[in-house]
Amino acid sequence: MYKGELTAEIVIPSYNRLHILQDTVRKIRQLYPDTHLCIGLQGQIPNSDFQLDLESNPTLRIERLAEPSTTKTLNYCIETSPADIILILDDDAVPCSGWLDSHISAFSDNPNLPYTSGREIRITGGCHIFSEATRIITEAVCGLFLKTDTKLNGHIVGWINRAGLLFGNFNQPGTCRINSPRGCNMAVRKDLFLSIGKFNQNFRGNAWGFEGDFGLRMAKVGNYGRYIGGAVVMHYEVPSGGSRSESKKQWFKDFIFNNKLLISNLGIQAWIGAVPRLLKKLIFN
Repeated sequence: MYKGELTAEIVIPSYNRLHILQDTVRKIRQLYPDTHLCIGLQGQIPNSDFQLDLESNPTLRIERLAEPSTTKTLNYCIETSPADIILILDDDAVPCSGWLDSHISAFSDNPNLPYTSGREIRITGGCHIFSEATRIITEAVCGLFLKTDTKLNGHIVGWINRAGLLFGNFNQPGTCRINSPRGCNMAVRKDLFLSIGKFNQNFRGNAWGFEGDFGLRMAKVGNYGRYIGGAVVMHYEVPSGGSRSESKKQWFKDFIFNNKLLISNLGIQAWIGAVPRLLKKLIFN
């Protein structure tokens, strides 16, 4: 239990990356041995050693889904959770000390808060110099049209504008208002999550943009999320398995399709921001 008697459960969706999942679960249990944990398994079945570890833990449940889908898996795990607050992690994202309490405290302090998104330290960081220069210029211009409560240290955090330009910057200390969380480290208030229609299950493959779609639908009814810089995860971004096991051609087709779903929340002008994303993925991925 936490302030205001809120209950919590951690949900991790995973697809054909059991060795990574097993290591992540072990590290989470070292930090949060008594917190309820749900694993949404798709694809491979755990080996006997891992299965024994899972079955010996009374605060852990396994939900197996036959059809690989990030959003369907998350929706099912959240729907069936008995908790008030569900914390979502990638299977290669490991929380740091204070992560859970930082998320829960935000919900306790604001009973109307629909979701949070935490700080992400990307272990495999690095970007192309042209891409970084473009980001800095674009962010400076767009920042002129946004309120100060959407920015931290001069950076726009977790925000997508009407032109379809998406800003992450989930590596900042502090807290601010957001309309586009990042799914590797976020939390939702279950009743508000269900009231908005959950995550869009039409997102396919890599499911890129499903968090932004969720945030925009929330914003349409006047509900914004909160970036919580104290809720830190180390994101290893393992470059194998999961949706990356598909062919590059199929991955890119899914990326285009998912961009269309996200843009449907904004209007045709949002292709202004989508086209550079598509070109970047085509050239650098």
